Amino acid sequence: MATLVKTPSGTWKAVIRKVGFPTATKTFRTKRDAEDWSRRTEDEMVRGVYIQRAPAERMTVADALKRYLAEVSSTKRLVRLKPMMLNNAETIAWLIEAALRYGGKSVSVPAEAPRLQTTSATR
Repeated sequence: MATLVKTPSGTWKAVIRKVGFPTATKTFRTKRDAEDWSRRTEDEMVRGVYIQRAPAERMTVADALKRYLAEVSSTKRLVRLKPMMLNNAETIAWLIEAALRYGGKSVSVPAEAPRLQTTSATR
């Protein structure tokens, strides 16, 4: 059974400790959300289909693109373009995260933001 605790900040923390599974913890704005999540998670554990999602929920787009470039892209033929692709992947990830964070509002790009690299064709 899950333990629900109200935190000092007013949110609700659900903690599930079940034999044979890692401790599952998540914080919610409402008690109802915490109860629903704990009920669903415990049900998945009982049915044997539980998947630990916490690491995936913490992964950023930039981390996912870096992992893709390291694990998948390195097996492709265009490995020599990898440094340029990595910088562009970081730029694209930064832009996506900024768009998600600011919800389409107009924001100025800070100087420390990564820049897209382009290749110039020389003949």
